[in-house]
Amino acid sequence: MENHIKIQQISKYFGENKAIDDINIDIQKGEFFTLLGPSGCGKTTLLRTLAGFYQQEEGDLYFGDKHMNNVPAHKRNIGMVFQNYAIFPHLTVFENVAYGLKARKINKTEIKVRVTEALDMVELSHLKDRQPSQLSGGQQQRVALARAIVIHPGVLLMDEPLSNLDAKLRIKMREDIRSLQKSLNITTIYVTHDQEEALAVSDRIAVMSDGKVQQIGRPHEIYLSPSNKFVANFIGTTNFLDADLKVVDSEKNATVSVEGVTLKTRLLQNAKGKAVYSVRPEQINIKETSDESSTLVDGEILDATFLGESVVYKIRFTSGTLISAHEHSIRYNMLRKAGDKVKVDLNPEEAVIFNESGEEVLNEHKNTSLKETV
Repeated sequence: MENHIKIQQISKYFGENKAIDDINIDIQKGEFFTLLGPSGCGKTTLLRTLAGFYQQEEGDLYFGDKHMNNVPAHKRNIGMVFQNYAIFPHLTVFENVAYGLKARKINKTEIKVRVTEALDMVELSHLKDRQPSQLSGGQQQRVALARAIVIHPGVLLMDEPLSNLDAKLRIKMREDIRSLQKSLNITTIYVTHDQEEALAVSDRIAVMSDGKVQQIGRPHEIYLSPSNKFVANFIGTTNFLDADLKVVDSEKNATVSVEGVTLKTRLLQNAKGKAVYSVRPEQINIKETSDESSTLVDGEILDATFLGESVVYKIRFTSGTLISAHEHSIRYNMLRKAGDKVKVDLNPEEAVIFNESGEEVLNEHKNTSLKETV
C-alpha cells in the first residue's frame, strides 16, 4: 500500500547538530497529517527527508512495503508544494502545471486532459493562459497545488503553503486544500507553525520541539489533553499556576492546592508535592462576588478585550497572579469592566496537572475520555 508511510527511528544531523531525533510516526493511507511546531523544531527538515532532498543518517523510511532510504527524490512519486510557490515566471499557468508531466514524457493528449482536470479542481481553468505575474498570491498557490496533484502522486508534501497569504485568504485556502485532499484521498503531510491552521485541516498532528515529537494525536486530543507543558503552551493559550498535590487515599484520589483554595482531583499515579496546574482561558468560569464556595478564588478584572463573540479578561488574584479568562459575549451592557471584583472557578475537571518539570501529566481529567468517544 504505497500511500501508507512508516517513519522508523529517523535522525538527521547537520554537522554535530541533531536536527531530527529518533522520529517514529505511522501515517495511514489518505490521512491528512500535520507536522506542527515553532521555527527550528525540525519539521521542515523531516519533510525534506521524506521527499528525498535530505538523506537521514539513522533510521528507515517506508512508503507501503517499499524501503525508501536510497530512493532518489525524483523516483519517490511525491507532489510538493512549497512556501514560496516555486512556479516558473516565464511559463503560463497551463505550462507550469504541465511541467511535471512533460518531464515524465506523458503524451500531449493526456497532458491536456490531466492539466485541465487539475486546473478545474483548483478553480483556475479560466486563467490557464495567464502569466504568474498576472496572478494574485492565492492564485499562484493554487497553480502550485495543481502542479503537485497533476502527476497523481502517491504522497503530497506541503511546506508552509499558506504563510505568504493574508489572514482571510489563508482561511479560504486551507478549507479548499482540506476539501481537495479528501476528494482525492491522497496521503498528505503538511508543515506549519500556525496552531489554528493545524487544528483546522488535520486528521492528526505531530507537535515537534527541538527535533523531537512531543505528542501525536487528533486535533481535539492535542488541544484538550496535552501530554506535557510544552504542548499545552504551544497549542492555543493556557494559564499555568503553581500547585501542591496531596494523595488522599489508596484509590489515588487527591487534593490540589492552588491560589489558596483546595480542589479535588484523581491521579493517574501516586504523586505529591510541587506541580503545575494548567487551565485554558475558556475553561475558567467567572462568578459574581455573591457566590459562596470555598473553591472559588477572589480576583479583580484588570482589562477586558472585546473580540466579537467572546471577551478576553485579564484577572489578577489577591496573590498577585495574573490569568486570562474568556467569556462568550451576550450583550454589550453585560460586559465586565476593569476594576470589577469577581470570583473565579478554576474548573478542576477540565484542568491538566503536570509534574513540577512540566514533562508528565499527573491527573485524570474529563477530556481524556474524548480519545475514545470523539
